[in-house]
Amino acid sequence: MCNTSPLLYRLFSRALRLPLECHMPGACRRIYSETISGFAGDFSDADLSRLERCLPPSSVFYKEPDATVFKAEDSTYWHPPDSPEEEQATQQRQRRQAQQQQGQGGRRLGRRMHQQALLMPRVEAFEERTLTPVSVSGPINMAAISEGLNLSDPAPKTQTVDGQLWNLDRIDQRDLPLDSKYIYGAAGVAGTGKGTTIYVVDSGVRLTHQEFKTQDGSRSRASYGYDFVEDDYVADDCDGHGTHVSGSAIGLQVGVAKEAEVVAVRILDCTGSGTISDTVAALDWVAANHRKPAVVTLSLGIQVGSWSRVLEDAVRSLTNTHGVTVVVASGNSGVDACYVAPANVPEVISVSASNLASKGNGSKAGDAEDMYKWSNSGPCIDLWAPGVDIFSACGGPSRCETVTDSSYTYASGTSMAVPQVAGVAAAYLSANPDALPRDVSAALISTATLDKIVSTRFKPGTPNRLLYSRLGAPTVVAAASGP
Repeated sequence: MCNTSPLLYRLFSRALRLPLECHMPGACRRIYSETISGFAGDFSDADLSRLERCLPPSSVFYKEPDATVFKAEDSTYWHPPDSPEEEQATQQRQRRQAQQQQGQGGRRLGRRMHQQALLMPRVEAFEERTLTPVSVSGPINMAAISEGLNLSDPAPKTQTVDGQLWNLDRIDQRDLPLDSKYIYGAAGVAGTGKGTTIYVVDSGVRLTHQEFKTQDGSRSRASYGYDFVEDDYVADDCDGHGTHVSGSAIGLQVGVAKEAEVVAVRILDCTGSGTISDTVAALDWVAANHRKPAVVTLSLGIQVGSWSRVLEDAVRSLTNTHGVTVVVASGNSGVDACYVAPANVPEVISVSASNLASKGNGSKAGDAEDMYKWSNSGPCIDLWAPGVDIFSACGGPSRCETVTDSSYTYASGTSMAVPQVAGVAAAYLSANPDALPRDVSAALISTATLDKIVSTRFKPGTPNRLLYSRLGAPTVVAAASGP
């Protein structure tokens, strides 16, 4: 039906006994074959009626309207002040139940077939842009931020960091105060993510930023995958969200996994929004083209009160069938993440954002660590990671005054927590390249630092597990007091 060639369609239609009216290449926009079997497009009511007549009985498992996805950077989009949090969660639950019931009706059931015909909520990122004197001052000297980095040093390696990189300082130690160091690797464990690829499904990447260089400067460790916004192979970043996420994941100075690679798969436009159909297409592309060991980041989501069965299915298939570890932002609406897709999918690593109030002023033992005030929580969360005032590469003109290959900026949200978890996952996969996604998840969860976040905003059943990056280091972990 979606084949653009009338001749080929005539040949196939004879074999399948399909009438010529079933040829609708103009309506089809995306065809899925790896994570799900189906297609997406702009279908009128008449087109849908034709599909009912053309497709064999019980061949359609479900159909779903398309929707917007948004970056998981914080904004009032995610937490409108006039919408009570619990009411939003209730709306999500009701809409979820309605979709499930609709998918169980009669003739439209069958094998997986995704037909996106109506308007859907868009996908956006979970982040908050923060313009500070540093972030608007143009290029800076990274020597003032961190020093002492040498990837050739025997493991464990130590990077001396300033307070601006508090997130790196926090994840490598169990307790406060911060010690102005990021220690990575252990005996026999490089801790740099070398040989691992992180597929950043996002707004693209600024390939030439200095954070993505190898230590000898010979090449960039970032590359383009595919751009589903422009439908080409140049996944450049005009929003900057993807560059910031990529920097936190693999940046030479600001990143966790300093020798891992990033492949940018663009689904967010210059305003930081995209569609579920493009997101599923991106996951399908990763399934077909990824190099193992691989990690995928989804620092994005759909609006509160919406759901997407096809997005859940695609993520689940990428993990279970294709063996790719998927790290997902829990969202910034202050609700239970079990009602947010795809953070609710058990097979992914669902990440929420933590905060440390004293991060820039010299922390001390006993300082309170809190959750980011808008972070989602609940029993579907796997890990917490720093997500407030995260310093990383700037790749968009709305984020820093001058966008160059040495510009940096701050951002907050569960978007910013995701790449740190992805970086630790990459480091683990570098040492354990045959590990399955469930092995990666288990490793990160079992070594997490317990019961450090103090908050009255936790939803019931929220696990209190803070990301710990030194997976190969000898340590004693206290028994968990929660899920």
